[in-house]
Amino acid sequence: MSGANRAPDERRPVSMKKRTVCLILFAALAMVTGLFPVHVLQIEDPRKAKVVFVRSLQPGDRFSLMYRHSVELCRVWDYLRIDGQYRLVLDETVFGSSNTGLPSVLGDGERFTRGATASRISNMRRILPAVEIWVNRSYDNTLEFGNRKIRLPELAGDTLLRLHIRKITLVELASQKMHSYFNCMMRR
Repeated sequence: MSGANRAPDERRPVSMKKRTVCLILFAALAMVTGLFPVHVLQIEDPRKAKVVFVRSLQPGDRFSLMYRHSVELCRVWDYLRIDGQYRLVLDETVFGSSNTGLPSVLGDGERFTRGATASRISNMRRILPAVEIWVNRSYDNTLEFGNRKIRLPELAGDTLLRLHIRKITLVELASQKMHSYFNCMMRR
């Protein structure tokens, strides 16, 4: 019975060990998940080398870019999609006039139709590495994802913007989203 007089071992309770192991596993999982790559539409102000908008994308996602033509002053809509290789593809352009500076040349397989209020070039399938667009409040530049409308001049003012697809990690996406949110709150 000499063991009965011994002091109890200095051990942590089993629940503390399990909690520590769970926290370590959770932290490791969070770090690994944060390194997971995602594709995003990134809009940047190249003059300031500043990212002003990011949105995660999947193949098949569609959106439109609308602007007012600087000479004809008619609205132009470019309809874009993300293909299976995460490339930016221009599928269709719709415009209210077909005069100076507006689309007039068709590529292979493209179709031109003139309606009562607008002309349309469809079946374009043009792969674009990026879209660079001068945004200005008077041009009404708008990016639309479904029902969500993003007025581009509100992102960085009247300036040149570059839209392109990038592959980043979830950590980078979260960081850029937080940065974008705080910039938006500071402007208000």
